[in-house]
Amino acid sequence: MHDYNTILGVIELRLSKVSYDSVQKRYRIGQSGIALIMTRYKDSGLSLDDLRQMPASKVVDLIYPKENLRHKDIPLPDFEKIHEQMIQMGKHADLSFLWIDYKKEHPNGYQLAQFYKLYRDFMVDTYGTSKTSMPVERIPGEKMYIDWVGDQPELLLDTTTGELRKVHIFTTTLGFSSLVYAEIFPDEKLPHFIIGTVHALSYYGAVPKYLVPDNRK
Repeated sequence: MHDYNTILGVIELRLSKVSYDSVQKRYRIGQSGIALIMTRYKDSGLSLDDLRQMPASKVVDLIYPKENLRHKDIPLPDFEKIHEQMIQMGKHADLSFLWIDYKKEHPNGYQLAQFYKLYRDFMVDTYGTSKTSMPVERIPGEKMYIDWVGDQPELLLDTTTGELRKVHIFTTTLGFSSLVYAEIFPDEKLPHFIIGTVHALSYYGAVPKYLVPDNRK
């Protein structure tokens, strides 16, 4: 299941005749997922402008009807109990921990994204809001988060061929202040990763206790 922005983005690109490969790379979604979105969009009989005027939750439900998430062979989480546990956890509330407990009891149960979606639906249906307080405590100077941005825009001009090449955007942010440093590189190889990290530390003017790269060995 994909979120509102991905759904509209996929539909807009495919209506503009953008290739499956390009859509896949932009939104990190498989061809079957793209086909499902487009099939249900066409079956709805609505236009893209109609979808844009609808609440985000209604668009998601249109493409991924709730009944499709609640297969009879998958146990539905006890969200009443889960919500009580969230309240008891107070400022340390973290829904992912409760999902881990759920998966231990039901290994074939819902994956994390579906679990979050169903919990939000429960909150809206029961309390009229999807907002749940789940604060994360951050310590100044403790962590710098590092990642490469998923999108790779064609911004680098090859002066020999006149061709625009894709660039890779290296990003970092500090856990407490959310201050951001970003830099563009021609690839995501280790030398550029190191250079970007050094430049980020120089920009911040200090060294945090931990460097936290996302999904990097």
